[in-house]
Amino acid sequence: MTHLSYDAKALSQARVIAVLIPGALSRGDIFAPALPWQEAGYGVATYRFPGLDGRALSPALRIEQAAGDIAGLAAAYPDTPFRLLGFSTGAPIAISAAARMRNEVKVAGLSPAVECGGGAETAIRTTRLILNAAWRVRSVRLRRVWLAYYRLLLFGTPVLSDQALSTRAAQIIAARADRIVFPEGGLPRAHMADLRRWRLPRDIAFEEGRIRFFHGLEDPVFSPEQIRRFAAQLGGVPVTGYEGQGHLMFASHLPVFDDVFAFFEGREPGEGGGAGL
Repeated sequence: MTHLSYDAKALSQARVIAVLIPGALSRGDIFAPALPWQEAGYGVATYRFPGLDGRALSPALRIEQAAGDIAGLAAAYPDTPFRLLGFSTGAPIAISAAARMRNEVKVAGLSPAVECGGGAETAIRTTRLILNAAWRVRSVRLRRVWLAYYRLLLFGTPVLSDQALSTRAAQIIAARADRIVFPEGGLPRAHMADLRRWRLPRDIAFEEGRIRFFHGLEDPVFSPEQIRRFAAQLGGVPVTGYEGQGHLMFASHLPVFDDVFAFFEGREPGEGGGAGL
């Protein structure tokens, strides 16, 4: 059973094929702002994570297997350029897939996950923030705590002291109420276990200009410093940073999709408000 959703006829007629890869606890609909790219001749395929978008919870996500699925799709359209957009855990999938592909390819990492999911550095930081969220709502009920933590995912810790940010976070959460995925029912293990083991493939190398990261400077999951180190491991990948933004820019800062599209089309990002990191 394929884990990719697409219209084969549309892909066969496309100028460019974009594969959209969500992250842990996220559905394919986070990429709704990218769908207008189809008007520019893009065909769109979306990867589906276990337990979401009609896919069974088992088997769990395996990053290299997912990369192989995407590379297999590319092999079916060998003469078509591919553009891979991966959010969070989707970024490692995109990087690994691109390394296997013979097509002309570019990779955009949106709030990219890093090797081993950031290891202890990320685990300690996120655990502290989740415990703080539980203390603030005076509850241990998962959904109440997660919604409090979601505010941090949107805008980072400044949301706790900035009333305008707090109001904006509440508005986004209300608007996405029926689309927020909670870490329950086996989803965290199915989505995240393999990321904790993942490392960059050996001898991975890309031509200059083939990869770019787009990252919120207040991201509470993967810090700017973690992203800088990861970018350096890949040979100095450019990073476009966004002031005042957290991990979930697909919800908090839709102009980031304009920057990603500009990169895919060979233009320098900038209209979406990002700057070099």
